[in-house]
Amino acid sequence: MDRPAASRFGGLDPLRGILALCVAVYHLSVWFALSESGSGLNIATARLGNYSVSAFFVLSGFLLFRTAPWARVRTEGLGRFWLRRFLRLAPLFYLVCALNVALRLGMGPDPTGIRILENLTLTFGAVHPNHALVTGGWYVGLVALLYFAYPALAWLREKGGPRGGLVFLVALALGLWAWSLPSTLHGVMEQPLWNRFHTYVLAPNQVFLLAWGALLAGLHETTEKRLEPRLALLLALPLVWLLIKPTPQFFDHLAALTGWSRYGYLLAVTGLVALAAFTRDGEPGRCGKALTHLGAWSYGLYLLHPFTMKLVAPHLSGRAGFALTLGLAIVAAWAAHRWVEAPLGKLGRAGKR
Repeated sequence: MDRPAASRFGGLDPLRGILALCVAVYHLSVWFALSESGSGLNIATARLGNYSVSAFFVLSGFLLFRTAPWARVRTEGLGRFWLRRFLRLAPLFYLVCALNVALRLGMGPDPTGIRILENLTLTFGAVHPNHALVTGGWYVGLVALLYFAYPALAWLREKGGPRGGLVFLVALALGLWAWSLPSTLHGVMEQPLWNRFHTYVLAPNQVFLLAWGALLAGLHETTEKRLEPRLALLLALPLVWLLIKPTPQFFDHLAALTGWSRYGYLLAVTGLVALAAFTRDGEPGRCGKALTHLGAWSYGLYLLHPFTMKLVAPHLSGRAGFALTLGLAIVAAWAAHRWVEAPLGKLGRAGKR
């Protein structure tokens, strides 16, 4: 969902569009009860939807560490750096939170004064990511933590030099991964049912993915070699199959997000991000252009599809309700990008030195 300010990397734009679509399709297929629990379709959409969010974390780490070295942060100043990131992340988030509270849609916790303050300051990720006042907002809270910490991380990486900086990224990725082990291996599923997802989204279980993206950015800098698009697509096929294959069967979706198998799926989506990042830039075809546009709208699609579901579901159910909801979500995401994200993104770049 996070977008690079200037340069593009191979297939990341189309990939972002695919990931956002997978998240929306997963949620809507659950809300409109399109598949039976434990069926092949249910398993595929559950893995694709949940691990697409994980892939967005990897993407966010990659893009930030790849496009904003310490020299750039130092030149533009911390204030300008944080302002640009704020304008990229906050305005649309504020808009959907305001809609949720004003319309009393019941997404997230009760909008008490402290919860509103946490959301306004984007600090809720440090308290609890599910204090977000909108469905899916936990991702925003955790990415905001990266933005707050990034200048210090970029400085430490710079101090290590080319080789030491890469070692620093390896240590960061491994250290934060080790922090996730207790939650992934037993902490989530040991909780009562009502608290499992709340435990799953906590920082110790998620922020290592940002560091994996950072490490990928460090590796990306070490070589100019790039893959041909057709070869990248061919290499992606077994990774996609790992995510959609109907075995092992599960009925509780969190079962697919815990245990050692989680890390296998995470390596698969990290591999997909790597393939997209290392793919040679080329002129996209019609499908590629459509996915690139969808990638530009991905943040809006991620945040707005629960609202279009609230609009459609009382009047239309099943496949028809699903299709109308998804279509309206894509239109709303386009509108949000055109009239909110793009203008404010230009504002953030206007003062760049």
